[in-house]
Amino acid sequence: MFNKEFLESHDIIPALMPADLSAAANTGDRVNLQNYDRCVFVLLASIGTAGDDPVISAQQHDAASSGNSKALNFTRIRHKVGATGIDAVGQFTLVEQSESDSYDTTTVDGAENEAMIVIEVLAEDLDSENGYTFVSFNVADVGLNSQLGAGFYILQGAGYVNEIKQSALT
Repeated sequence: MFNKEFLESHDIIPALMPADLSAAANTGDRVNLQNYDRCVFVLLASIGTAGDDPVISAQQHDAASSGNSKALNFTRIRHKVGATGIDAVGQFTLVEQSESDSYDTTTVDGAENEAMIVIEVLAEDLDSENGYTFVSFNVADVGLNSQLGAGFYILQGAGYVNEIKQSALT
């Protein structure tokens, strides 16, 4: 490693720019895990209206755009949830679910609280034998009432370490 800086072995990429999660389905950008070991998706969501809980889903793809897509299952979710603010929540809480390609934040009252939801997938979870190297996370339309949200990816385990990385978008 050059300076052992975080971004020499990791990358951070916007998935969903800040938006009203009630305006439409929120499709996350695709990132290529071909040169990384894992992808961590982080969703930040503001307080919304009871019952309009964000539902996060994961997909794998065989191309940066178009191509073929299919579900990507995961079992572990971490979250910080707070009625007045997540800045007062010190530790992440781990939730384990049966293998699924989605997580409904109803279980943590995702609309009634500020929330940071974190889902991690490994590159080895993808169907790479059939060319699936891209991953994306999406947030379904939460309903009629406004709720602000944004998401980003943290890619870890770069196959090579360098000050300037190859793009994970292609």
